[in-house]
Amino acid sequence: MTLDGKIATASGESKWITGEKARACGMKLRSGSDAILVGVNTVLADNPSLTVRTKRAAAHADPAFGNPKLRRIVLDSRARTPLNAKVVSDEFAALTTIVVSNRAPKKRIIALAKRVNVIIAPAKNNSSFAIRHSSLDLRWLLKKLGAENVTSLLVEGGGEVNASFLLGGFAQRVAFFYAPKILGGRDSRKGVAGDGAKKMSDVLQLREIAWRKVGYDLLLTAIVAPR
Repeated sequence: MTLDGKIATASGESKWITGEKARACGMKLRSGSDAILVGVNTVLADNPSLTVRTKRAAAHADPAFGNPKLRRIVLDSRARTPLNAKVVSDEFAALTTIVVSNRAPKKRIIALAKRVNVIIAPAKNNSSFAIRHSSLDLRWLLKKLGAENVTSLLVEGGGEVNASFLLGGFAQRVAFFYAPKILGGRDSRKGVAGDGAKKMSDVLQLREIAWRKVGYDLLLTAIVAPR
């Protein structure tokens, strides 16, 4: 993100905020995870591959060489993921899971289920940190993924998804890459969106904080303090 906490312009342009070394470091985070999770807005805006891309992978002509079994999970309550999206149509489609709600159009669910794994998740309970992004019950989903041996889940956003995990109390660690850039703009996409904390006593606290320079960027890693 930029120094002012933005991950994209108002139109969704985000390539590239951070430098090459920071992006390579992000790939290492992916390679150490069992699964990577994003929201459908990220898929619609960027059409990402969500694979592990490294120089070693390029040498083997395999974009997922770092972790060929990395599961890709998309939160998509209304089943809006396009059938031609990379996560649905590429050679690793069998590793993709689209998580929808029971309110998603049945035709869309059926069409997606022909290409990828589809999970119909129950609606979440309301909470003080309710967010606009999704009606999906993340606690239920995480228990289900844990039962399927997903013990390390990397949440890559966007802003609404980041908020749902951070402010919902589901995140255990954070890694924030800060580029020496200022984007500004009230409509620019935020790294953490949602409704946010209503008072300072509800602000999320971090501990065991560490900073390091990665190229021209800074990486902050920390543990999320329990509420």
